[in-house]
Amino acid sequence: MGIRGFRLAAALTAVVVIAGCGMTGTEPNEPSQNSGHVTLGDKSRPTQSVTCTQVDMQMTIKAVADPGHARAALQLGGDKPVVKTVAIENIDGLSGVSGGDAGKAEASANGSSSYTIRGTATVNDAAHPGRTQNVPFEIVAPC
Repeated sequence: MGIRGFRLAAALTAVVVIAGCGMTGTEPNEPSQNSGHVTLGDKSRPTQSVTCTQVDMQMTIKAVADPGHARAALQLGGDKPVVKTVAIENIDGLSGVSGGDAGKAEASANGSSSYTIRGTATVNDAAHPGRTQNVPFEIVAPC
C-alpha cells in the first residue's frame, strides 16, 4: 500500500471511529462540573471545573471558579470523609485555609457523585494587616 492508500485508509478509519461516537444508550447522569460552588464568607462563585483524584483512601478535590479556586484533601474510609486541609484562594478577593490549627471543617458525600465541605477558614483581615479572622466556607464539588 502506498502513502496515498495509507492516508485514505487512515481517513476512513477516523470517519468510522468518529461516526461510532454518536449518542447511543442511556444518557449519563453525572453532575455537571459547574453545578458546584465555592463560598467564603459572603462571597460565592460557581465552579467552572472540578477535578477529583483518588489514590487509595485519599481524595484531592480542586474546584476552579472565576475568579479563584479551592483545594481540599480528604481521608476516605469510615462513615464519612475526614477533611485534612482546605485552601481557598481569591474568591472575590478573599483567601483562607482550614486544617491543622487553622479553622475547622467537615465533609459529607452524596453517594459517590458529590462532596460538600463546610466549616470555618482562617482568613487574613484586609482591614487590619497581620490579623486573621475565622470565616465560614462551603465547597460543593460534583465528582
